[in-house]
Amino acid sequence: MEVRLARKGFGILLVDFAIMNDLPPNSVVVPRVAIDWYRSAPWWRIAAHSIGISWRASHLLLCGIALLLTQLFTGMAFTLFQPDGITEPVRWVSPTNEVASANPFHFDGHLPVSKPGGDAVAATTLPGKLPGPWYHGAPDSFLEVWRRLTLYPYQALEQLSLKRAAYLLVSFGVVLFVWSFVGGCLSRRSIQELGTRITSPWMDTVRLVRRRWLSIAWAIAMPLAMISLVALIPLLLGWLSNLPGIGPWLAGVLMLPVVVLSIGLGWCASISLIGFPLSTAAIVAEKQADAFDGVSRAAAYTFQRPVTLILCVAVAQWIGHFAGAIVGLVLNTGYSLVSQSFSLGAAHPLHGLGTALDGVFAQFVPWLMTAFGFSFFWTASSAVYLLLRREVDNAEFDLIDMNVQQGPKPLPELPEAPKVHEGASKPASEPATQSENQSS
Repeated sequence: MEVRLARKGFGILLVDFAIMNDLPPNSVVVPRVAIDWYRSAPWWRIAAHSIGISWRASHLLLCGIALLLTQLFTGMAFTLFQPDGITEPVRWVSPTNEVASANPFHFDGHLPVSKPGGDAVAATTLPGKLPGPWYHGAPDSFLEVWRRLTLYPYQALEQLSLKRAAYLLVSFGVVLFVWSFVGGCLSRRSIQELGTRITSPWMDTVRLVRRRWLSIAWAIAMPLAMISLVALIPLLLGWLSNLPGIGPWLAGVLMLPVVVLSIGLGWCASISLIGFPLSTAAIVAEKQADAFDGVSRAAAYTFQRPVTLILCVAVAQWIGHFAGAIVGLVLNTGYSLVSQSFSLGAAHPLHGLGTALDGVFAQFVPWLMTAFGFSFFWTASSAVYLLLRREVDNAEFDLIDMNVQQGPKPLPELPEAPKVHEGASKPASEPATQSENQSS
């Protein structure tokens, strides 16, 4: 065998690789070189596989049910408290994202018609068509879903009254308990599949998340509870400032350290409102994790690697935009074909039957698109957690709690004592004992 190499610059260029004895002289064997992108760029598999997990039917159905429950209970809270400054409850079953590039088609039931003898264009309405766009926009982006989940705490900072505070507190509690469970289930399945390439069964996922549900919720509420307690200090100082004479000066002097303390309050709030997807992923991924473990990991990954976090969020925003455009196109096209075929035969649109099902038909596509946005948010957040954990803790992707319940190991069986036959000689120690008794 002969190998001929030629140097070029700082590298080595393979010129010929010939087997002199077994092959003809003019035969050349060129080795095949391939790049394993999963090993060279480990983040690529995590990012690429997130879309396939997020648009599964089971994940969309779970998010859809959670959206309906959130809409029901927050609507009841709005009707009960009638908060000041809020005219209508938040619509959870419809996307708020209106991206022009994700809306390639816009048909409102009007066709342009040229007027005779001129270039002016008028519009005529097709019979049997309901004016309005048939394309319902696109699912919410990654950052838009985050904004919706953190909406109620930020609304409390704008204006606060008794009714408004009660409405925001109840609504935030609904979002906290519903989406801590749903987000825990989706994060658990996403982390296990992204890290180990093994799909977690739903029953195992539900059992694990049910045991850690309160820890997930407390990891989000704990920093906010600390902020609420500290907020009592400026509240008392505000009452003190109403005293005549020395009140304003005394309250102003005492507020100076409180203003400096506000930096720490903002840090605690950011852990809860920015890092809640990371704390949820940590609690369902790590072995015997609790709320304190989730909060500490969320704070460490957020503030130790802020540039990595920003890049991951930007990539998730970009991938979610195009994936949402595909989902929106599929859902709107399929529903439009069905509804337009129905309207040709019924001479009225599908959501114009005059029954209680009209709202179901009108909100079917927006509901599913919103469900995809929330499903992708939790899946992408799980991918971000794995990437940040690898960079900060140098932990491999497959290093997660597999939820294997191992009971205590049984004690080894003791060997049976040998049986003594009748007539056999007694042990040597026994006669010695008898002789000692006689001498005594």
